[in-house]
Amino acid sequence: MNFRLRDFVLYPLAIKRFHDLLLASQSWPPERLRGWVQERLDRTLRLAVRTVPYYRRTLAPFESRFTEYVDRLDLRDLPLITKDTVRAHAAELRSESPGLRSAVVRTSGTTGTPAEFLVDGTSNVAQFASLWRVLNWAGYGFGDRFVDIRRNPSQGAVVRHDRRLNALVVPVFHFRRENVPVYLDAFRRFRPVLIKSYPSALDLLCRWMRELDLEYQPPAVLTCAETLFDHQRAVIRDVLQCPIHDFYNHNERAGLISTCERGTYHVHEEYSFLELLADDGLAAGPGGTGEVITTSFHNDVMPLIRYRTGDLVTRTAGEPCPCGRPHATVARINGRVTDVVVTPDGRHLGGLEHAFMQARGVHRSQIVQEQVDEITVNIVKAPSYSEADRDRIERGLRSFLGEAMRIQFRFVDAIQPGENGKVQFVVSKPGRAAARPLTTRGG
Repeated sequence: MNFRLRDFVLYPLAIKRFHDLLLASQSWPPERLRGWVQERLDRTLRLAVRTVPYYRRTLAPFESRFTEYVDRLDLRDLPLITKDTVRAHAAELRSESPGLRSAVVRTSGTTGTPAEFLVDGTSNVAQFASLWRVLNWAGYGFGDRFVDIRRNPSQGAVVRHDRRLNALVVPVFHFRRENVPVYLDAFRRFRPVLIKSYPSALDLLCRWMRELDLEYQPPAVLTCAETLFDHQRAVIRDVLQCPIHDFYNHNERAGLISTCERGTYHVHEEYSFLELLADDGLAAGPGGTGEVITTSFHNDVMPLIRYRTGDLVTRTAGEPCPCGRPHATVARINGRVTDVVVTPDGRHLGGLEHAFMQARGVHRSQIVQEQVDEITVNIVKAPSYSEADRDRIERGLRSFLGEAMRIQFRFVDAIQPGENGKVQFVVSKPGRAAARPLTTRGG
């Protein structure tokens, strides 16, 4: 989650207005929310055809039917785009509208395929306000204290206070069993309203707490950036005895799903238009699983229309959530399946895809770990690949893994998907052993 105070400083009134809209829209009748989504979708499609060369070429033949598609909220006749599309047509996907200021965000996702996206100020506003509402649903008010278990490499303290965010930061770089008493002592003194963490890290912390017979009960936890598996949820609930919230989003501003206080996953429909596409190309029905396809609402500088995320989500059977919010609901987020890498000094690290973000000459990559002191990095080269890409990757990995880990590089023609049809970025035998499901107390 990228919840930056600098965005609030740059756009305070716009963020406040959009956040106010989000607080109001979660109580709208479903037909009013649907009408708002239709208006925004119509604007997005028509603006893209007028101002973005790529969409002028690919969507103009369909423009006469835009009203029909919007009325039905059904875009299946329109072509899909992928991360590879963005990589190959980046210049064409940039808006020609004058005066739009942009910044670059990079993502590799859990498939290890890096790409660059342009975002504008309006998308920063929408993202900040929407994540603010995600945190509100988890019990956080702006400025409250929270614990942030994050992946940033750190050579400093095991726990540090980020005064700008009023957050107690626990870098996963230092994540070790012997540090657990230090973490818990810091949590008790800091008194956060929330612990925000990657599921794999929080699951591991809870296992260590159980092994050490230590207890701590925060008001709530919020997991993000990885799939929250059922066995992880069970361990976290058993050890921490608190509400568990979870959310799913993308650096490229593609989609947003999060849980309410009842534990139901809601699609944040004010953020983007989200489709679930089954293998047969049709919309996944109630209880069915489909790939997340998104159309952005708030990024005029590089709109993403029918963007394939590669992530799989299962629909609910159709029952409304008791919380009363009008948003569409989903039962399960199946995507982003990844292992952690176990280091020789006993740390358990996810999020290593960040080491690949600057490697523009890498088409696809994968980390394979058979033993704790060695990883193999499989790389599918892009035409622009150079040794500088390998050096960047190795430096990035070293910043997380340290010098004791042997890193081997292997160049391959393709990386095969797993049983779920997705390429798993990290395949780690030691990681899987560390994350095996555990029974809860009394189970």
